[in-house]
Amino acid sequence: MSYQINEGSLTLPAGFQDRTINVFVPGDTAPFPFSLTVSRDTKPADEALSEYVERQVELIAAKLAKYKRLNSKSAMLSASAPLQGLQIDAQYKANGKDVYQRQAAFLIAPERVLVFTASGQTPFTTEQDALWNDFLSSFSPSR
Repeated sequence: MSYQINEGSLTLPAGFQDRTINVFVPGDTAPFPFSLTVSRDTKPADEALSEYVERQVELIAAKLAKYKRLNSKSAMLSASAPLQGLQIDAQYKANGKDVYQRQAAFLIAPERVLVFTASGQTPFTTEQDALWNDFLSSFSPSR
């Protein structure tokens, strides 16, 4: 399969799937106060998206100190081809500091999940909420 990445294209060996994570940050100075990521995953065929999200939350909560779910709700991906998914807002500790995280999962093909994540060091601002919504809305699926 021919595969396009930002830097060019390549041919994947038969049976290989994309499991990359794209990380987007403002500027080039670390530590980054806010970041956006897109990751790809495969879920079992017999598992609903809601079950997948709950299983992933349990795995995350077991690994992250003081993980606390703040909110769960539906989310919408893409203004051009809307797709409903699930969003989880959470807070946890990393290196002794608070991290605020928002994740939304969308089933884009049978067994294929796209997970969008926003992470910051402070609770999300109105501006970051708008940025998040614009980020999800801007997604345009491959044809």
